Amino acid sequence: MKRMALGGALLLALSACADAELLTEVRLGDQTATLAERAGQCVLSRDGQSLALDMPWPCSLSPDRAGKARVEQFDGMPIVLVTHVQPHPTLKGECLKTSQAVRLARTGLEASTPAPGASCDTGFEDQKMFTGMFQW
Repeated sequence: MKRMALGGALLLALSACADAELLTEVRLGDQTATLAERAGQCVLSRDGQSLALDMPWPCSLSPDRAGKARVEQFDGMPIVLVTHVQPHPTLKGECLKTSQAVRLARTGLEASTPAPGASCDTGFEDQKMFTGMFQW
């Protein structure tokens, strides 16, 4: 009986943190970039280049206000923000969130340092989340 209750609580926590629909494709430069799972890890691929991110699958692109994958332009480079949200292991109803920006530089895809946080929110992010984690 305890296992069933624990399983139900875990399922409820997962659904509280899960996106209704993962955003996994975005136009980055002149080509489509796609998020996918590889060995349990989140990977962004574009034009034959695959970049493993510092977060587990499932992950999603940050949305714009219309609900589509958001691309920010800064210093001539397009930037996307990838997030992973999971239930907090001990605090009921709370989540742990990891965000990592990826920019398209002349040499290809470049990932920022990951930014850990404590939030269940997967909505519209401040522009600083796209640009502030890079060395410019």
